[in-house]
Amino acid sequence: MTDIKIEFCRILPPKEELSGILSQYYDLIVRRMRDMGLEIDLAAPQSALAEFWAHSDDYLPPKGCLVVARKNSGEMVGCGMLKRLDDETGELKRMFVAQDARGTGMGRALIEAREKVAREMGLKRLIADTLTPNIEMRSLYPKLGFVELAGPIETTTYLDQPMLRPHMHYFSKDL
Repeated sequence: MTDIKIEFCRILPPKEELSGILSQYYDLIVRRMRDMGLEIDLAAPQSALAEFWAHSDDYLPPKGCLVVARKNSGEMVGCGMLKRLDDETGELKRMFVAQDARGTGMGRALIEAREKVAREMGLKRLIADTLTPNIEMRSLYPKLGFVELAGPIETTTYLDQPMLRPHMHYFSKDL
């Protein structure tokens, strides 16, 4: 991972740049949901992107955290977000590593960076969810000390996307 750097964002990166990496993320998620047989509107990636921008302040200090990964060239190749849910709990959101940067340890670094910020924010627990076909995250979370929970927890996705509940896996880590 020597040619990739993690950047903590105090302000949002340029909209076009962040929208580019998030569009890759949403396209992948929608493709995976369709592969599972779910009927997903073709406009879902654009709707999800608009929803992010409408609530983007939730992912900046003091409410949360946005980290991005960049190659030495400056190209953004990954991102991850943290959102404070209450005084003790933060939720990891929008974890994505571009195809050409996978296998570099960047996913681990993006989670560890957000965990560090969560501790600095005084949070006591992190939660996350992911879809069944996201084997990358389902494998990585336990390696970093997260425990897969037997039942659902009220994550943002759980509350906003009830049709996905049967296909979700939930993780928690005490800090």
